[in-house]
Amino acid sequence: MKILITNVVMLNTGDAAILMGLMSILKQAFGADVEFVIYDSKPEVSSKYYPKLTFRRWVYLDRRKFRQLGRWSDRLQQINQNYVLFAAWCWTHGFKQITKALLSPNELRALMEYASADLIVSTGGTYLVENYSLEKRIFDFQFSLLLKKPLMLFTQSLGPFSKPVHQTELQKIFNDAALILLRDRASLKHLEEISVNTQNSHVSSDAAFALAQPEAIQNPQPVPKNSRLKVAISSRQWSHFKHIDSKFGMRKYQESLSKATEYLVEQHGAEVTFLSTCQGIPEYWTDDSKVGEEIAAMVPDSIRQHVQVDHQFRPPEALLEQLKTYDFVIATRMHMAILALAAGTPVLPIAYEFKTRELFDRLQLGKWVHDIELIEPEEFTQSMEVFIQEIPEIRQTLAVGVIKEQQQALAAGAIAKQALEKWQSEQGNPGGKP
Repeated sequence: MKILITNVVMLNTGDAAILMGLMSILKQAFGADVEFVIYDSKPEVSSKYYPKLTFRRWVYLDRRKFRQLGRWSDRLQQINQNYVLFAAWCWTHGFKQITKALLSPNELRALMEYASADLIVSTGGTYLVENYSLEKRIFDFQFSLLLKKPLMLFTQSLGPFSKPVHQTELQKIFNDAALILLRDRASLKHLEEISVNTQNSHVSSDAAFALAQPEAIQNPQPVPKNSRLKVAISSRQWSHFKHIDSKFGMRKYQESLSKATEYLVEQHGAEVTFLSTCQGIPEYWTDDSKVGEEIAAMVPDSIRQHVQVDHQFRPPEALLEQLKTYDFVIATRMHMAILALAAGTPVLPIAYEFKTRELFDRLQLGKWVHDIELIEPEEFTQSMEVFIQEIPEIRQTLAVGVIKEQQQALAAGAIAKQALEKWQSEQGNPGGKP
């Protein structure tokens, strides 16, 4: 069986954790001999870090192709997308010679790869929100559906969609998809708001929870007596503040983390490490360790010797092992939080999008979530101290919740298999090749 996984950004270790969990789930559902082809934003670079996987470049052609043409670039980009989509329509309607005439060799190879797939799965994540451009994602969905392939969207946090063009295009895509898996009920509500038929939509758990280690969660390593508290902090750059100025918001956020770091060292003798899922890859557009350096520079010199900024790249399984070594994690990146939880390490979360609060509410740990727009240094430090005192109780709560999330994540494979069988039946090809 051949499964294409699209919309992947493997250089973000959080996204890589989603992909690793997703492949594990699909293998459990469809068999260990599944062939995966992964459509990534930077396949050549991703191959360097994950050499055992098969990568291809996104079919969508980047605007930079037409950048030198100035104001004409947007128009030419739209024309280019439209003829690729028209070529896909021609292919499925028997006009293959027209398709071959329209497409470049690379485009034709991609089309034939899509056309030969048994299933196309758009990876999980948070890329269908209007903070980011949706154009490339919409194009990929349309391309898949025009080739009459079963399209599934794996565990998403998506919406809300306020722009009419997004509402119109996504409503049709979501209605035509074989399956939509959502990470939270807020996302399901966002589908209902644009009149999507949610019969094929299900709330599940983030695919990265498939990587959880129940033994580590249920039997955490005891903290040796007289040892220093070890804390990891995941920080990031954020510019999408909605209610306050972005520069002011980032300054307050960084001050909150620097004050928390200072308090941890002074009051708990802690060793603090800035560590994140987006670091150590110069080819990626951002590096969270730079924000970590900025925050570390804000603490007094007497504190700085107990603060490290980790710059090393780690794939998901290595990062998960590293996270086992900390007493707790302050996590801004959601998949830093998920990997820590998967390792049995308590998490004090900072939410920059609704997905984090939805997750921790489901884990019965919602009271610990701090909104990045509302965070205040003194209040955050006080909350952190209460969190430290309640870690034994928090461990018990997360042990139950995280194992439930893992079970739900793994169960998504059976849902996907049923959805594919239903799609095949509706196509008049029950049990056969799509």
